[in-house]
Amino acid sequence: MTETALNKFWELILGALALDTSAFEQIQVLPFGTIAALLIAFMAGFSNAIGQGTVLFINRVKPIRFILSLLIVALLYAFSYIFWVLSTWIAGIVLFAKNPSLIAIARTLGLAYAPLLFSFLVALPYFGVPISVVLSVWSFVAFITGLKVALGLGIWQTFWCGALGWAVFQVSQRTIGRPVKLVGRWLESTVAGVNLVTDLKALEEIVEAGLQKTTKGREQK
Repeated sequence: MTETALNKFWELILGALALDTSAFEQIQVLPFGTIAALLIAFMAGFSNAIGQGTVLFINRVKPIRFILSLLIVALLYAFSYIFWVLSTWIAGIVLFAKNPSLIAIARTLGLAYAPLLFSFLVALPYFGVPISVVLSVWSFVAFITGLKVALGLGIWQTFWCGALGWAVFQVSQRTIGRPVKLVGRWLESTVAGVNLVTDLKALEEIVEAGLQKTTKGREQK
């Protein structure tokens, strides 16, 4: 049987988690490598959506809309993956005055999203933020590891290419990506069926109000 990136899907993920360069080499040459990379990016987005599911729960989103909202968040997360791929590709052109392979970057970044499959853990009280930071750094290091293999660059060349790509990605999100982000928020609220409250302080107030209402109800009984 012919080996493909889908057949070795979980093996590639474990290799990426271990920062094994052979995993990044394989995803570049195996059939369906791009599909596997996109699938990992989508799964990471869905994991992130589950981690943010607390927001949907507090907003009292109905079950079916809850699931649809998770899918929308995952799709938007995957869309940001495309932005990052393009940003890194542009960075490669700017830094090295040559045209790096867009497909190679897409496959590398998708596999480097493997640590973000644990993004659902950001929902943990107190530990959510530190876990988010660790996963982000882990994913970035995996991306640099894979990018070195994909583009055949030195370690520092790879680092600056990845760093500049990340910087361009952040800037684009706050400029040309801003309308897309606004549309995404509107889409999330539309699918959820409510005007989603995402501000942390406002969410705390909703929870406190609910607890007070429950306490009063018990006292009246």
